[in-house]
Amino acid sequence: MNVAALVEVLDTRLPNTPFVRPGGSLLIMVGLPGTGKSSLVEAMGQVLPFVVITTDEIRRFLPQKPIYTPAETHFIYELCHALISLRLKRGQRVVFDGTNYVAAQRQKLYILAEQHGAILAVCHVLVAKDVARQRLEKRIIGQRREADMSEADWAVYQWMVEAQEPVERPHLVLDTTVMPLQVLAQELQAYWLACEQPPR
Repeated sequence: MNVAALVEVLDTRLPNTPFVRPGGSLLIMVGLPGTGKSSLVEAMGQVLPFVVITTDEIRRFLPQKPIYTPAETHFIYELCHALISLRLKRGQRVVFDGTNYVAAQRQKLYILAEQHGAILAVCHVLVAKDVARQRLEKRIIGQRREADMSEADWAVYQWMVEAQEPVERPHLVLDTTVMPLQVLAQELQAYWLACEQPPR
């Protein structure tokens, strides 16, 4: 199945959300496995309508077991970018939930948002290394949230932490080590909505 056909199928699996503005609004989540990106997005989704496009879900849709190679990652991001483009054309709010740890990956998203005239917001999620390890070890033994679809383990975290590149644009930083998720989700929502407001 080619990219266009896959995108068409994947699009039907995503919910329809309200039109918010021409060009839509894109929130890019950045952070290593185990930082709590998806949990934050899930908590925010209880009060704010948006469509979530996540690399983890796309990986699970494909027939082969995730192996996190550069070629696989490139293909996954290609699919995600195509889905993001579709939803921005419809004027929707879109959250891209992926590690986005490489600057070149983020740059493609910045260009995509600019092409659509979309609002752009970026959130970098952090957590203490020992907490990330505990979370990832629990995931592997089956102690995970029902909505957690990631297969990334501690080994994936370790090579990603060495390869990650700093976020070069203005962005929100959230640390999930101690602060309750609901509090951080409210902060993330407020930040995104503030980004959507026209400059004074």
